[in-house]
Amino acid sequence: MPESNVILNEINKVFIPCRTVLEMEILTALLLENKNFDDIKHLPESQPTSKQLINAYQVSGIDALERIISHFTNVILNKLKPIVMYQRDFKQRFRMSNVDAYSKTRLCLFLALHRLKLKFLVIKRFIGELIPNELRHVNVIEEFYKFYYEKNEMNLKLMLSTKRMSERVKNLMERDDVIENSDLLNALSFKVHLNDKERIKFIMRDIKASLFICRLMFAKMDVITPFSKSKELNVNPERMMVSQDFIPELIPAISKSIRENNPRHLHTLLEAFDFMMENVFESINNAFEIASGGGIVLDGDETMFSLGNVFSV
Repeated sequence: MPESNVILNEINKVFIPCRTVLEMEILTALLLENKNFDDIKHLPESQPTSKQLINAYQVSGIDALERIISHFTNVILNKLKPIVMYQRDFKQRFRMSNVDAYSKTRLCLFLALHRLKLKFLVIKRFIGELIPNELRHVNVIEEFYKFYYEKNEMNLKLMLSTKRMSERVKNLMERDDVIENSDLLNALSFKVHLNDKERIKFIMRDIKASLFICRLMFAKMDVITPFSKSKELNVNPERMMVSQDFIPELIPAISKSIRENNPRHLHTLLEAFDFMMENVFESINNAFEIASGGGIVLDGDETMFSLGNVFSV
C-alpha cells in the first residue's frame, strides 16, 4: 500500500478515534509543570475513576477538560480487558489474550506506546546526526530542544490532520464540545523555553506524560510492569526512561564534551547513550508484545504506525 494511503488509513482508523490519548498526553505534560512525577507515578496501580483523575489533574469544573478525562476513563480504558499471565515450566513466561492484535479495543494503547517510542526515536536521531566539529560553537541543548520540538509538532500535525479525514470522522470532529486541533497544538507550544535547564525539563515532562498514559492503560489490563524486560538484569528500563542519569545528565555532558573538544570522553558518553537507548527500545517493544498478546513483535527502532515525513525533512 502506498505511504499516503497508509497514513490516510491510520488517520481515520487510529489517530482521530484515539485522539483522546493525545489530549491526555498534553494534559499530563501541563500537570507536570506544577507537580512532581513521583507524586502521580503510582496512581495507575489504583485504576482511578474518572472523578479521581479529574481531581488529580486539578481540572474540576472545567467542562472541556473534564470531558477529555471522562472519555478516556469511561470509554477508552473500559475497552481494555485484563491479560492473563502465567508461568510455564517455571522458566518462560507466556502472555495469553483472546483479543486480536489489531482489535479496536487496544488500538489506543498501541498509539500511546507509539508516541512514547517516537519521542525516544527523535532523541536518538538527533544524537545520531551530531557532527561535533560543526557544533563546537553552537548551543547543543538549544539545537536539541528545537529538533525535538519540531519533530514532535510534525508528528502531532500528521495525527491531527483534517485534510485527510473521512467524512464520517470529520462530522464527529465538528461537534461544539470538541476541543479544536489548534487548541492542542497551542497547549503544547504556548511557552518558549529560553534556558537549557527548562528545555531539558520540557522534554522530560513530555516523556513522563507518555509513560504515565501508557501505565494507566496497562494497569487497566492488570499489567503493572509492562516495561520491565531488559537484556541487562540489573537495569530497570522504565526507571531509566525518566532517570536523571539519562537525558537530563547525559545530553548536557555530551554537549560539554563537544564544546570542550574532548573526543575520548564524547565517545564514552555516546556508548552510554546507545546502551541506555537500546534498553529503552527493547522495553517498549516488549510492552507492544504484551499489549498484543504476542501478535506485534517490533525490532529495535521499528514503529507500528507511519511516521510520515517526520525524519525526511
